[in-house]
Amino acid sequence: MTRYLFAGLLAFATAACSDGSASPAAKTAPPEPALTVRAETLATVLPVSGTVMARQRAEIATRLMARIARVAVDVGSRVRAGQTLIHLGGDDIAAARQKAAAALSAAEAAHAEAVRQAARMDTLYASDAVSQVQRDQAHLGLAQATAQLALAQAAEKDAETAAGYATIAAPFSGVVAARYVDAGDLANPGMPLLVVESTGPRDAVLDVPVDIAARLHRGDTLRVTGDDGREAKAPVRAIAGGADQRTRTVEVRATLPADWPTGLGVTGFIPAGSHPGVAVPADAIVRRGQLTGVRVVMAEGTTLRWVRVGRTLADGRVEILSGLEPGDRVVQ
Repeated sequence: MTRYLFAGLLAFATAACSDGSASPAAKTAPPEPALTVRAETLATVLPVSGTVMARQRAEIATRLMARIARVAVDVGSRVRAGQTLIHLGGDDIAAARQKAAAALSAAEAAHAEAVRQAARMDTLYASDAVSQVQRDQAHLGLAQATAQLALAQAAEKDAETAAGYATIAAPFSGVVAARYVDAGDLANPGMPLLVVESTGPRDAVLDVPVDIAARLHRGDTLRVTGDDGREAKAPVRAIAGGADQRTRTVEVRATLPADWPTGLGVTGFIPAGSHPGVAVPADAIVRRGQLTGVRVVMAEGTTLRWVRVGRTLADGRVEILSGLEPGDRVVQ
């Protein structure tokens, strides 16, 4: 009898616990916040490759063929306008100056003698002591001596000028960006020895298609990213007046900070109109390795849908190129 009573009580307790009331721990979790994807007009941006360049750049060369005696600077050295960069060997230059000086002395002596001879002939001709032909020959000799003196003076000036080329100075203040020679090397006329670049703001030099460049104006701001990961807002400084006939592009220069290294590859994002599209907040993107997706609210719950993402917009959202349609609800 006791066994049947215990079984009845257990059944009553089980029925009481299984009525319509649920325990607090079993309550349903609140739904995650979601947003509805809407079609909108997005700005079209064209990525254009370019290079960072200094405002001023000079390849330092010489007009002489001479041995390099000393290189006074190295890569990275800051220089002032007029500062000596390279000394060339002076032996050949000194010999050329001595030769020119000697030739000038000889020409001056010959000219002085020709002047005296012409004066004597004038005196003798006046007293009928010499003929007209002899007088004319004396004056011809004077003219020739005068010409030889002018040549000697020019040669002496050239030698002095060449002596000035033995010392190569910086054309403007800046930094040495490249060095191609060492002491003892032979310098030839026109051969680059050093490269000096100005400091200060840099230029992002971009080759922009003609039709896109026509929409740009000086002062427009471009987003520029470097191959090393840095990024800057770069105002347009200059736009070339003509296009390259081969590439059909226009050179556009945008100002970058002074700490951007020259030669760095960059990408400039050029405004190119608008297009219809969809975008979602960056925190709605789910990344799994190289895959990207978003969590979409469906009737049966949320599901992860893989999508193809585009660029990041100015407001921080990410453009979705495929995988989402207007009206889809995405979990943030």
